[in-house]
Formats: sequence, structure tokens, C-alpha cells
Amino acid sequence: MARRDYYAVLGVRKNASTDEIRKAFRQLALKHHPDRNQADPDAEARFREIAEAWDVLGDPEKRERYDRMGPLYTPSGRPPSPDELNEMLRDALAGIFRRRRPDGPGDDLRYTFTVSLEDAARGMDRPLTLARMVRCRDCDGAGDAKEGRVSCPACGGSGRSPTRRLFRSDCAACDGKGYTPASRCPRCLGERRVMVEETLRVKVPAGVATGQKLKLKGKGNDAPPVPGTAGGPPGDLYVVVNVDDHPLFRRRGPDLLAEVPITFAEAALGADLPVPTLDGSTTIRIPAGTPSGKSFRLPGRGLPDLESGGKGDLHVKVTIEVPVSLPEEARAALQTFADRSAGAHPRRAGFAETMRGRR
Repeated sequence: MARRDYYAVLGVRKNASTDEIRKAFRQLALKHHPDRNQADPDAEARFREIAEAWDVLGDPEKRERYDRMGPLYTPSGRPPSPDELNEMLRDALAGIFRRRRPDGPGDDLRYTFTVSLEDAARGMDRPLTLARMVRCRDCDGAGDAKEGRVSCPACGGSGRSPTRRLFRSDCAACDGKGYTPASRCPRCLGERRVMVEETLRVKVPAGVATGQKLKLKGKGNDAPPVPGTAGGPPGDLYVVVNVDDHPLFRRRGPDLLAEVPITFAEAALGADLPVPTLDGSTTIRIPAGTPSGKSFRLPGRGLPDLESGGKGDLHVKVTIEVPVSLPEEARAALQTFADRSAGAHPRRAGFAETMRGRR
């Protein structure tokens, strides 16, 4: 059966003369010959379709039968089989709904950027410049130059096949566009999309963590335009956040951990100790006899919690730093301290007692 409108394939009207049909065939056959379009994978199928249309319309007897039977035409003249009728019906229905069926969305894009811990705590509005594929605005995604477009002679510019009897479908000569292109679009060179550089504003929420994705809907690549369809929506942009390491803090969810070295004298006597915070510093009081490894909690001095809406805590861990070198006077003073403070270390005394019991 005739799968395509032969008049539309050759781009001629139904009342065209045999000479007009022959001229159209020769021009199209020369243009779409596979030897001249080796880079086009569809050229061979298009050429066979043109030859099939000429075989029917160039023969007066076959043409008369085709004009009478339309899409039910068969070269043998016999009526189409039930399977052929079902196949024709499927093709026709596909043509009806093709223009309203959206294609798949464009590709999603992924971008990673790094923020400081301070910026993660405060939140920020950050510019982001990236390259993305968008529909060519010069040709509206058609791929050809608007200047010089010629109304399709087969459908008269309607984009619909003029010879279908049972169903209306897209014009095969212009793929439903209603015109024939004169030249490729000078901007996209026929690719229908162009690469552009675009600057977006990304809102980073306070309390964001490494690995969190921020979605910017519709800011991925535009879907490749397909003639005869509504076109799919653009993809999305996923911004993956990386929070940089900090020289003073480690993160545990919304809580912050800081390790502060203190001297033996500060631990033994107690001291007012300056400690860091995300917005500067503060002072905490460590009591006399503070052991190494002791942690002090500062409520609400951590990071915003995205789930609860509250804030985490700051945990300050103090570690006693043992001096690596001492002047002679300090060594003598320390030895005197050791001799006179034997009873000031109950844990050490208990450990020594236990050791004696093992001898």
C-alpha cells in the first residue's frame, strides 16, 4: 500500500502534468542521491521513497489507480489485506497525534561548586555561569534561515497532506512545516540548538551540607526540536554543593567540633580560655583540674539545622599540650612541683596500687 502521499513526496500538486512530475523527480533524485549524501543516514530511504513515488505517478495507468484508491493503493491492484489495513490505521493514528505528542525532555546538567563553612552557615545567593544548549532563536528551532522560505507547493502552506481520503496527516514534502527551507540557519548551521553561556543566581540555604543537590528546574539543556511535535521540556540543572574543610572546625550534622590546646598550668589552675566560633570568638571558663579531652558545649553556636529549623551546638574539646623543650629554670621548678604534689594525683595513685597487686 502507499505509505506516503506520493504527490507530497515529490512536492507537486495533484493536478500536476507528467512533465512537472518528471522535473520534480529528477531534481529530488539528484539532491537526495545516497552517493551525494554519504553523511546522511536517511538519504537512502528518502531516495527510495522518491523513486517509488515516481514509479507510480510517472505511469498514467498506475497514477489513475492511485488517484482513485488513495492510501489503499497497491501496485497489483488487489484490495489491501486485513493486516495491511491495520498497519495503515496505526500509521494514520500516529500521524494524527504526532503533532500533539511532546518528545522527551532535554538533558539534565550537573554542576559542582565549593562554599566555605561560614557561607554554608549563613546561606548565600551566588552567581553561577555555565554553558547550556538552547533552542536557536533565529530559526525557532527549525534549522533553516527564515529569509527565503518558500510555501510548500504540495500542501499550499497548510502543513497537511492534501490527498488523504480517510485521515488527514502531515504533508510528507515539508514534514508538516508548511514551507520548504531555502538554506541552513546561519547561527545554528542546521543543528536547531546553540550553545550559550548563561549566568544564573543560585540560592544556597543556610545549613547546606556537602553532597546536597540544589535543583534549578528548566535550566538544563533544551530538548532537541523535532519537526511535527510539540517538543519536550528543557532538562533541569542540579547544583551539587561541596563545603570546604575548615582549619578550626569539624562538622557533625548541625554541630561543630573544635579542639583547643591548653597548657598544663591552665588545666591545673583553671583559666578563661578564648575559643573560636563561626562569627568570631568567645571566652569560656575552664575550672581548675580540667582533664585533657574534656568537652564543653556551647548551645546554639553550631550550624542551622535544615530539618528542625533550629541550630546545632559548638563542642569545644580541650587537650593538654606537653611542652617539648624547657629552660633549665623551668625544669627545676617542674621537678620541685613533681616532688611536692605526689598526693595530688588520685588516679595515678590508684593505678600504682593496682600495679603493686600484680607483682
